[in-house]
Amino acid sequence: MSAAGPTPSASTRIHLYRPQNQLGDLLLNVPAIRSIRERFRDAHIVLFVGRQNAGAVLGQPWADEIRVVDTRNFFGVARAGLRGLPGPRPHLAVYFTTVSYSRSAAMLVRWSGARDRVGFDAAWYRERDRADLTLPVAYPRVAGGTETCPAPNRGTGAAPPLHQSEVNLALARAVGAGAAPEPPYYIPDPALLAHAPENAVYLHPGAGKHHNRWPADRFAALARELVGRGYSVWWLEGPQDQGTVEAVSSALRMTLPVVRNEAIPTLAARFARAALYVGNDTGPLHLAGATGCPSIGIYGWTDPAEWRPVGRCVRSVRGADGRLESVEPRDVLDAALPLLAEDRCAVG
Repeated sequence: MSAAGPTPSASTRIHLYRPQNQLGDLLLNVPAIRSIRERFRDAHIVLFVGRQNAGAVLGQPWADEIRVVDTRNFFGVARAGLRGLPGPRPHLAVYFTTVSYSRSAAMLVRWSGARDRVGFDAAWYRERDRADLTLPVAYPRVAGGTETCPAPNRGTGAAPPLHQSEVNLALARAVGAGAAPEPPYYIPDPALLAHAPENAVYLHPGAGKHHNRWPADRFAALARELVGRGYSVWWLEGPQDQGTVEAVSSALRMTLPVVRNEAIPTLAARFARAALYVGNDTGPLHLAGATGCPSIGIYGWTDPAEWRPVGRCVRSVRGADGRLESVEPRDVLDAALPLLAEDRCAVG
C-alpha cells in the first residue's frame, strides 16, 4: 500500500475494526475514524463495533454502515468469518487497538480478505500477527517515538504517555488520513435533545472497575456544595454501578433525582444540555466530553494525560500520589466552579 493509502473513489470499500466493549476506548477512537472519513469522503466505510457500544455510533455520520459483533464469543466469530463477511471484499481494513489486543477481532481483519490490512505490530502486545497485516505500524509515543514494550510493563521513569486519541490517529495517518478533526465527537439525536432537561449537573459515583471509584463520602460532600449553590444536581447510575447511589445518598442524607440505566443516545442528549458532568474514569465521562458537556474526570491510578476524554470542555483532577483517596471535594469543586461560570462549552 502506498503512503497515501488507497485512491479515494466511490468504489473504495474500507473496513474499520473497533469491536472491543470499552465505551471510552471507542470514543477515543472517533477522531481517527472521522479523519479517515474526511480523507475518503466517497468511499463506503463499514465500522465494526461491540454490541455494548453500538449506541455510540449508530446514527453518527462517520461511517456508512455499522456492523455489531461479539468478539467475546470466539467460536461465533470463527463461524461468521469462515462463512465469509457479507458484502464485497474491502480494499482496506484498519484494526484499531490501543493497550489491548483482541485475537478474535484480529481474525476478523484477516478473514475480511482486504487487500491492505493495517494495524499496530502485534509483537508490541507479545502476540502473533493473527490479522496477517500487510502494514504493521510501530506503536507510537511522545515526539514521534515508538514503544518497545506493552504499556503495563512501562516503568515509572518512562517517557510521558501519548494520549490514546493520538495513538489511534497514528493508524489513520498510516493510511493517508490527516490531522485530528475538530469536535463534535458525538452528535446527539435532535428528538432526544428536545426532551432533555437544561442546565442539570450530573454526578456519576460509579465505575465498572471498583478501584476507579472516588469514595462515596467525597461525592456526597461535592453534591452538598453544589446543591447549596443552587444547582440542580442529579445522580447517575449504570448497570455496573449498583449500590453506588444508595451509598452516596446515605452519606449525603438528602434525596436527589437519579438517572438509572439509560441508553447511550439518551444519556448523550442529557449531557449535551447539561451544565456539568463529574465522574470517575468511565465510559459516561467520555460520552459527556464527546458531546461538548463541561466535564470533570476524577483519576487515581490511571493517567488523564493518556486517558482523558476528547472534547473542548474537559478538566481532570488527580491525586498527586496517584490515589483516588487523595482527591478532596474542594479539589473537584475548584475545577467545577469556573466551568459552571463560563458560557456554554458545547459545540453545535
